Amino acid sequence: MPVIHAVPIEKRLQAAPDNTQAPLSVWDFESDIPFFQAFAAAPPSSFLIEFDQPATGVDRQERVRLEKQGEFQEQTAGRLANVAEQHSNFQAFLNDNLNVDYTLRHEFFTLMNGMSIDLQSVPPTQLPHILEQIRSLPGVIKVSPLISLNQPKTVLHGTGFDALAVSPELSTAHEQTGVLNARNNLHLLGKGIKIGIIDTGIDYTHEALGGCYGPRCKVQYGSDFVDPYGSKTPGGYDCVGHGTHVAGIIAGNSTVSNFFGVAPQATLGAYRVFPCTGTSKDDIIIAALEQAYTDGMDIVNLSLGGGSSWANTALSKVAGTLASMGVVVVAAIGNDGELGLEEVSSPSINPSTISVASFEGSGYLANYFEIEGVPDIRIDYFDPDTTNAMGDTTFKVVLPDHDPEGCQQYSKSMEGNVVLIKRGSCTFVKKAEFAQQAGAVGCIFYNNVEGGLHSKSDDPSIHIFGHGITQRQGQLILDQLATSNKASININYKDKKGVFKNEMANQISIFSSWGLGPELELKPDIGAPGGYIYSTVPVNKGSFATMSGTSMATPYIAGSAALLLESEPTIDRKDVLGRLQSYAKPGLYKNTLIPDSVARQGAGMVNIFDAVRGKAFVEPTHLGLNDTLHTKGTYTIALTNHYNSAETFSLTHVPAMSVLGYTPNGQPSDKVNYNETTAEIIFSGGRSVHLESGETRLLEIQFKQPTGLNVESHWIYSGYIRMEPTLNADFPALQVPYAGMLGSYSTVDILDLEEGFPVLLGPTKEGRLMPIISRNGQALGSFPMTRNRIVTLALKISNPLRSLRVFVVDVARKSILGMAPVEGNYLGRTDSVKAKFFVMPWSGRVIDSYGEVFKLPDGDYSLMVIAPKPFSTSSDPDGAKRESWVSPVIRIRQ
Repeated sequence: MPVIHAVPIEKRLQAAPDNTQAPLSVWDFESDIPFFQAFAAAPPSSFLIEFDQPATGVDRQERVRLEKQGEFQEQTAGRLANVAEQHSNFQAFLNDNLNVDYTLRHEFFTLMNGMSIDLQSVPPTQLPHILEQIRSLPGVIKVSPLISLNQPKTVLHGTGFDALAVSPELSTAHEQTGVLNARNNLHLLGKGIKIGIIDTGIDYTHEALGGCYGPRCKVQYGSDFVDPYGSKTPGGYDCVGHGTHVAGIIAGNSTVSNFFGVAPQATLGAYRVFPCTGTSKDDIIIAALEQAYTDGMDIVNLSLGGGSSWANTALSKVAGTLASMGVVVVAAIGNDGELGLEEVSSPSINPSTISVASFEGSGYLANYFEIEGVPDIRIDYFDPDTTNAMGDTTFKVVLPDHDPEGCQQYSKSMEGNVVLIKRGSCTFVKKAEFAQQAGAVGCIFYNNVEGGLHSKSDDPSIHIFGHGITQRQGQLILDQLATSNKASININYKDKKGVFKNEMANQISIFSSWGLGPELELKPDIGAPGGYIYSTVPVNKGSFATMSGTSMATPYIAGSAALLLESEPTIDRKDVLGRLQSYAKPGLYKNTLIPDSVARQGAGMVNIFDAVRGKAFVEPTHLGLNDTLHTKGTYTIALTNHYNSAETFSLTHVPAMSVLGYTPNGQPSDKVNYNETTAEIIFSGGRSVHLESGETRLLEIQFKQPTGLNVESHWIYSGYIRMEPTLNADFPALQVPYAGMLGSYSTVDILDLEEGFPVLLGPTKEGRLMPIISRNGQALGSFPMTRNRIVTLALKISNPLRSLRVFVVDVARKSILGMAPVEGNYLGRTDSVKAKFFVMPWSGRVIDSYGEVFKLPDGDYSLMVIAPKPFSTSSDPDGAKRESWVSPVIRIRQ
């Protein structure tokens, strides 16, 4: 099935694929441009085949028992033989029955029964028929295109820092999270715990990471899934830096550099799944997960993923399977906080994995400049292009002559000056372009909201420097310009780096993705320091660097889990998340004493010291209340006292801020509004409970949803049920986070039917895509449906969609002929940005009710899009709770 990349002619350089977990393609375009340039891209040619025989993996505890008795191979041999036979039979079918030229990418035996194949040699016109034959083969339960994953996205703040000069970095985070107390008071260092890092690899030559690879080294395990045969180094060696940074956070250990990770004595496995540049496929991640299982990892760290997703993707399911077998799987929620709600990425969306949000660190090291004459004002900046290039230099700072956002051409020269420009209205590239045309040597972009700004003006046409600063810092410069009563002031860039206090310290990072899940599941699960984190990078990249991202918060949780496993080796691995959640500390919303939404932070900031020493347990450890129509209203939780003495617990309700992340018509908005109106809780048995040692008591809790908020607006309310010991002040309090939606989730918008969407596009003779229109049921043009002369459906998905169906309608007979061949199950939302949409190329093929694929004859047809509402499973054209759209008439003429 060919994929068309459609972009505006005028905007060609700015269009780029979006990293999404959905099986359909997502591209950038601007809907107010009347025509588009069409580019043919390669059709999806790599597929994951899943089979029905059970995989060979067993629960970790059972596996350890069988291995000790020498019976593991014998016990799994039968299942392994069945899986291997199924694989062999399938390949024989491809060779002998279909006569298909294919390449075997990976075979999966332990966590899933399947394989991934390349069908690049199959002509696009034959591919749908081949795939349908594969799907109809007995034993095949699913065939899906492989999903591309971009390299993990982080912000690099600088490299080459002297570790001995850096005090505010991980050491400060260790104080926030109880790691320092766990180390000093409980002597927990992660000894004996194996942690697999599935990432860009690890530079194990780094002194803080052991300096070697193999037995008796810190990095004892590893596999290179990107270049397994051509690599000159053993294991998964890192040429990017991301995986090494993650490894340092987990287990860095250096007295020479005075640097220590969360679990400095843990053993690591380096599983390289990303090349030095470019993307990877989800089957490579699955292969790494299987290898981590084979190597006996206790914990697996996945600092990867992005975009809105479901737990039903292959990668998410395999990660969940690994977790269900007793391996702790920790995954980043994603760095899409600016896109609004429901941006939980895969595999962190799986209910069995630990989804991690990012908190801001308290201090960091950075380059900076001073305002001349005001030496007590230091303004830091981070963009890599200017991190080490500015030296000791002085520039004049000026404002754009008539537009503070710099989105218009300048009417006077800016020769030799640096322009201070406000974020907003147009891209950073456009702002830099206008400043460059006016003769400026650089741009300083200041934020229009709180928090740091990582500006992207790295277009090949831009030759001046540009970097971002915070809103507050921008205002400082504006105030100095106003005070001086001059058109410019001097700023002095410094060659040295300085230690800065993070003005957003202990708050949720702006970049950290929002929950909840696609069906209001409570995600993220927990948070950890991820903003401005100092850790290791490859030696040839400076040895140490400061980065930001949920990629940094995730290994902090992995390391914390290692300390918990070390302290309690017999703990059920499935209980690790609950223990961490129960003793986490909710972060407060800015300038208030009210916790931020659970949809942003989950249970809050991890506190491993309390999680280890706390001996009161609760079940369940979190409550997803769903929407008003589906909530139970009254819930029961079980509180157990495992302290050696009786204890009395006081019960309190700690409500969090309510948030509104939808427009009036139910579309997610990139702007999330806060309100202090909260739910109320009634404790049926009173606000105090006394438990003897070992006693369990059921607590009945009734929720009253917020009454001062519009029930049709889809507000998300949340908070914490707090249980605090009162007889022994040294015992830590525990909690249960909850979240729900006011109103009916089934009334949110699914298909964005505004601003001209969906739109059906067809190519002109010049290769441009133009909207197809019809009048009075009559087509105004025709298409042969061959080569690139096909049509393309572009649509936006406002909220996560369980199943998208596109039916083909015979216009003359007014009858449905079947469905267009499209992989439309479990789609994440595009996002709230106007320029993102899904595309579905259609070449006139139809799948009938028997599963047969056929090409339509000449005639007039329409496409009917059916999208069920949340919680609805029906995709029938006549089904209830759905949205639909019918395209203009498409005339096919061979």
